[in-house]
Amino acid sequence: MRNILRITSVLCIVLFVGCNSDDEATNNTPANENEVVITKLKASRISGPAPLAVQFSAIETTHADNSLDTFRELGYHFTFNDPTSGLWKHSGEPKNSQIGGPIASHIFETAGKYTVKVRAQDSKGNFSDESIVITVTPTNEVYVGANTVVISNNIDTTGAPDGAILLTNQTNWPQWESGKRYLLMSGQNFTSFGSINLKQVQDVQIGKNGSGLNPIVGEINIERGPPSITNWAARIAVLDLDSQAINIPNSAEDIYIIRGTNTSFYVGDTVEHYVINGTSSQSDSMRYPWNIFMYEATNTAPTTGFNSWVLSTGFNMLGTELANPSQHNIRPRYAVNTFIGHNLFYNAGSAQHNIKLHSGGILPNENEILTKNSINSASRWIVVANNTLGDGSTQNNPWSITFDPQNPQSEEGIQDVIVENNVFNFDYVVETVFGGRRLTERGNTSIGIYRAITGQNVNALPPSWDGPYYLDAQQVIPNKPGS
Repeated sequence: MRNILRITSVLCIVLFVGCNSDDEATNNTPANENEVVITKLKASRISGPAPLAVQFSAIETTHADNSLDTFRELGYHFTFNDPTSGLWKHSGEPKNSQIGGPIASHIFETAGKYTVKVRAQDSKGNFSDESIVITVTPTNEVYVGANTVVISNNIDTTGAPDGAILLTNQTNWPQWESGKRYLLMSGQNFTSFGSINLKQVQDVQIGKNGSGLNPIVGEINIERGPPSITNWAARIAVLDLDSQAINIPNSAEDIYIIRGTNTSFYVGDTVEHYVINGTSSQSDSMRYPWNIFMYEATNTAPTTGFNSWVLSTGFNMLGTELANPSQHNIRPRYAVNTFIGHNLFYNAGSAQHNIKLHSGGILPNENEILTKNSINSASRWIVVANNTLGDGSTQNNPWSITFDPQNPQSEEGIQDVIVENNVFNFDYVVETVFGGRRLTERGNTSIGIYRAITGQNVNALPPSWDGPYYLDAQQVIPNKPGS
């Protein structure tokens, strides 16, 4: 049973601005498809080799009523046409669909053509459907023959694909090349080889050969060091490796971390340094890493920092387990077009949070190339859904999800966020803390007392950035598209 305490700032109580609860009724019996709702669907990629990770966005959907906020007031039902994809380990929900906000993500692990659909529906039952075709190519057809390299620290290359280059009795890494697949022999330890450093390479996969234990490697660094101004790392998939850490600090695109274990995951953490302190040639062509996916990875070893630190556009964390940091489980320092779903986060550091999000400022710079001294953009378009927060034990403090400026002196804007259908698995008071505008929480449940708090740390923001907040908002649950 969910017990809710709603606590708002004094400013909101006095002015009666931005503290309303969205109590409009929903109607889950759809009317005929019509032109009241015009659904628009975009995909981060429409083709590539398996496994292919794709973020889907319907945030540009429109409604005949221009006053309606289509981000939060419509319900969205995505289907991925991937019926063998199974269930999420932590939420128990099917991977083949996502119901709720207008952003969703999926990993296509099997080759084929997939017609992905979404239905957007309003509270009166008006709806429309849209679709897009995703083409996933067999991996062995892309990395055929010598385009696959098998690496072994002894003579064993059992199960290597036909025609692959076989590197045996290795003591260090080869020169990483674009357009190659590298398979490390399962059950082997490669930490003595040093870090895997992928820089200015594209269309690369690094995984394991065989069905045994994951290979063990040191750090995995993608575009670490001085930033690449052009030709940066792109379309990189790292699969089934147990690593010491994963770093994607500079401009990079379409990077997948799939399964495996690691002790930390840092994205975009040196962009700010190079934009503010770098030369003009460095800073005027950089972007935050985009289309970054962390899928079903495990990060539970004790750390002296964060499990994950993120500055990214198009960031996706799916089915991952994060635990035992000294600080927050995940801290998006800046995020736009983000989906965090079906994860398990627990045992954050003392006086820290499971999810802590803020931003660089209040400018609407979504998806723009960064220019010198431009680290002042607001976070926007974020869906946090179907996560489990807590492992059932008592936590050290009530803070679980906090989306607000990091302190009352910081001008950090956060807008258009939906926190929905999460389970707070703490036998304790837990909190969702909001400070920003158009922030929504709905459908969240807790085994203990749950409360939502608004108007936090907004002192340095213009008044227009304090609310509205939509607490315990009603949800529109559309039928399956095509039905």
